[in-house]
Amino acid sequence: MKKIIFFFLSFFSIFPLFCEPVVDPDFSYSLDLPEGFQVAEYTPDGMSYRFYNQNVPVSLLLKIYMKDAAKDAESAFTRTVERLNGRADIDHITWRNLPCVISSFTMQLPSSDIEFEGWGTSLPLPGKDAFLVLLCYTDTKSFSSLAQFIISTLNSLCIDKGSLNSPGIFTSYAFPQKEKVKESVKIGGNTIYTEFSKDDREALNFVTELEFSVLSLYAENEKWIEAWRRYYRAIWRESSGLLKKAANDIYSSLYDICKKENPENPMIRMNELLLEWVQYMPYKRDNQTARNTDFTDLVGTFLSDGSDCDSRSLLLSVLLQNMGQDTCLFVSREYSHAVYGINLQIPGAKIRVEDADFLLCETTAKGIAPGLIDQSQSVTENWIPILPRKE
Repeated sequence: MKKIIFFFLSFFSIFPLFCEPVVDPDFSYSLDLPEGFQVAEYTPDGMSYRFYNQNVPVSLLLKIYMKDAAKDAESAFTRTVERLNGRADIDHITWRNLPCVISSFTMQLPSSDIEFEGWGTSLPLPGKDAFLVLLCYTDTKSFSSLAQFIISTLNSLCIDKGSLNSPGIFTSYAFPQKEKVKESVKIGGNTIYTEFSKDDREALNFVTELEFSVLSLYAENEKWIEAWRRYYRAIWRESSGLLKKAANDIYSSLYDICKKENPENPMIRMNELLLEWVQYMPYKRDNQTARNTDFTDLVGTFLSDGSDCDSRSLLLSVLLQNMGQDTCLFVSREYSHAVYGINLQIPGAKIRVEDADFLLCETTAKGIAPGLIDQSQSVTENWIPILPRKE
């Protein structure tokens, strides 16, 4: 039976969302590709695909081997590269508790005299008796300028529900978890104790700079809105798992207090406490250059090491999502601003996205209650909604 890989085109209730996730329901993996990838060719059995990006000269080769054709991830990867007259420098990593391969490679296709260079990965697909191989590459002359684009493409891979909210395979490869460091914050007069890995901030800065390099390629592109969405989705995904314990520790410490103050819906009070907490954080906006983003990593934001509107708004989107709430990030180029929304049934300014009404929350103006927004920023069409990956 021929497999079909679905390219989803979904719509917000108000805003069109043109994203390019590749989702394979048969083998349960997905890729949140940068804008511009299209299918260039595929095999009749649906087990091999090559994508080409219209915006930059990058190709993505996707190949699935059943276990009767490859004994492990390395053999599947090696077999693919050798068929392309390639040479690989293979390394091994455990990701999602699976033995995986990550490799740089060079190759020269039989039909071309051009040498190509890229990165690839191979891994078993959970519960599927199959291996997935991904090769992302460009011509050798372009590789140094497009290496981050290539890594970002591969790092978007998800293979199970848990990987939708955890560091990507290349992030995990570059920053394996190290010993934990205890930290504390004060919210609503209550001290919350939690911990992070020593490299969490460095890992998130790596992802932020990686994704900003991709975003920069779309500054003048007609798909700039979609590129913004992918940029924040990627940071959201990477941050969510690293902040899960912090969210659980906040919830455990404050829930009973919130329930006492609002027995009918404690999360209304939880949202108020968190919003007030970030509103009084030190404001900091680094000088943005063509190569660097001014976005503060979310662990740094959590620890009050300076932050701006988008980092604060995404922080609360991530923390509240980890507490089981539906949240949405809203950014605006017209207003040079960001806020977050939470699906709470209370009066206030809201924007409807898909089937939910998100109460808007301002994170940089002190003392502004949930549901209040500056009248000069109230034009709904000027806000771009960003939801986390759910496929």
